[in-house]
Amino acid sequence: MSLLTTILLGLAFVAFFVFVICKIKVFRKLGLAPKWLLLLFATKIIAAYAIVGVYQIAYDDHQKSDVFKYYYGGLALYSAIEDNPVDYFKMVSGICADEPQLEYYYDKADHWYKAWNYGLLNDNRTVIRYNAILDLFTQGNLWLNLIISAFIAFCGAYFLALAMFGFCNGKRWIAVVSAFLVPSVLFWSSGMMKECIVMFSVGLLVFSWTALCRKFTVLKLLIVIASAWLLFLAKFYVLLAMLPGMLMFAMPSKLGMKKLLVSSVVVFALVVTLFFFSGSIFGYDLVDTIVKKQHDFVNMVNTEANYSGSNIEIKELESTFLGFVSCLVPAYINTLFRPFVTEADSFIKLVCCAENLLFLLLFLYMCIRFKPIDNNQFRFILFTLCFMLVLYALIGMTTPNLGALVRYKIPVMPFLLCSMLMCTNFERLKKRLRIGEQKWSDLINSQINR
Repeated sequence: MSLLTTILLGLAFVAFFVFVICKIKVFRKLGLAPKWLLLLFATKIIAAYAIVGVYQIAYDDHQKSDVFKYYYGGLALYSAIEDNPVDYFKMVSGICADEPQLEYYYDKADHWYKAWNYGLLNDNRTVIRYNAILDLFTQGNLWLNLIISAFIAFCGAYFLALAMFGFCNGKRWIAVVSAFLVPSVLFWSSGMMKECIVMFSVGLLVFSWTALCRKFTVLKLLIVIASAWLLFLAKFYVLLAMLPGMLMFAMPSKLGMKKLLVSSVVVFALVVTLFFFSGSIFGYDLVDTIVKKQHDFVNMVNTEANYSGSNIEIKELESTFLGFVSCLVPAYINTLFRPFVTEADSFIKLVCCAENLLFLLLFLYMCIRFKPIDNNQFRFILFTLCFMLVLYALIGMTTPNLGALVRYKIPVMPFLLCSMLMCTNFERLKKRLRIGEQKWSDLINSQINR
């Protein structure tokens, strides 16, 4: 495809998505003017292209990076269109996808098979299939695929903002900033990687689940099932980490904060119990799987082919309750605070470090200017805490690489920011800003009138 054709088709794709955003009624529910929605969509496109640019600059062999390996994997499956379209649809749908003649395409996809899978779902195949589906509309053009991915990421963030808005007591800016403008989330979720599918699924699932808990309809239930299934295919452990917290939204609305807190503790204790006795209860030992996953991940990143300056030391896991408990504090430190300032030896790490610092400063300011919350907001905060405690523990205990760490933790970050913002009283800060603005205005006017 020529450069001119790519540009023209890119403009056509953008024009189509602009039309959808401006005309479809669901995009009016948040109450934002179309110009602001389009600006947010533009930031997603810029972020999607920025990911490719960063990987091309940062990697000597960028084709082995996550963006490109899944893209080329999708191209391998898409190449079956010319040979046998039926084979293409078998591979994309998963129906009869184990037929012998398809091995030719799987071998070309390179990352179709995982070295270590532990009998779990291979989520590499989900994102490869996703790219193969995009190729059907773009003829395999990378830059057009990025535009579609940016729109999907925009929709995920929009539905997440819509869900959050229901807990912000009319403060729309909290929902918009939390869903769209967290730098790590904006950057990593906008490209053709698992994070794009994950954040779209998370946004749609939270939106449809909270709506379903308020009022049951068959359509809402179907959307919950579809989004949960998509999230399961993309990163099943994110869905598992969300489930305990999601029960908070389903609790009776008349429950007070104390009963909600007790309920969340009971649910969390039950989840921990099921986790440690999963081998006896479900016939699949999750504890042993996580220990093996950590061991294999450490071995993989420390091989000469995969070694990078972003590798970090993590405490070795043991298949016991005390072994996991001893790893919790280092795991939470890694996910919440790393990369440290001393580790920020690249622009991306520096941005992540600054982002962690801003989250910490906001938390401290929230503690000083804490604002009372209602039962509805308390449910949201309990969901956030449950989600964070489970996901950050899993990530921190098994991820020995900073680059992977900053990507894997992004599903929690919008909820964490939203929870802190809704608990913070900004009235005094607003008054000071107004006073400062007025002083500058008076000074400028005095200089003009001289």
